[in-house]
Amino acid sequence: MKTSIQKVNVKFIFIIFLFLFSFLERTIWDMGANIELLTSALILSTYFLNSKKTFWLVLLTIALSDLIIGNTNIFLFTWSGFLIPAFFSGFVIKKLIINHKSRITKKIFGASALMLTGLSTNIFFYIWTNFGVWLLDTWGMYSNDFAGLIRCYINALPFLKNQFLSSIIFIPMGFFAIEILLKYLPDKIKLVNRSFMTNH
Repeated sequence: MKTSIQKVNVKFIFIIFLFLFSFLERTIWDMGANIELLTSALILSTYFLNSKKTFWLVLLTIALSDLIIGNTNIFLFTWSGFLIPAFFSGFVIKKLIINHKSRITKKIFGASALMLTGLSTNIFFYIWTNFGVWLLDTWGMYSNDFAGLIRCYINALPFLKNQFLSSIIFIPMGFFAIEILLKYLPDKIKLVNRSFMTNH
């Protein structure tokens, strides 16, 4: 029982750091247009924790970072573009990996499933937020017809590419980093607990 609790703590701490890095990337360490860590943190949190915790962590990260950097008239589309996947991605991930009984194939397929879910999240965010850009266009950039909507999507393709790159790089990296931590850290934590009890 103690070991499982320690493993949960390790996962939770690592996920918190991922969201902290996501917050810092949004506010201080901008890595480029739509090169972001929040989608990766969202997907990994859903897999290693649960959708409920993920939803609140995503909401907290977006809300706090927007207090610093501000937001635009499409902020409801931006927020929901992350929060909707945070709520539903857990169901998708479980369906994708549920039939893998081998630990090795489960990890390999799990990393692939997470990356696929991340890419799907990127596509949803791209479609949803750019629909918001077109719908609430106060700059007169796009015509109020289907041609204007298509033009909006075409102009946003470079941003989608950068989101894809973020998911392809950071999701597998984070997944295997957490797996390594879970493999080696629990024993160290148990040793600390034993020494603590001995001293008393």
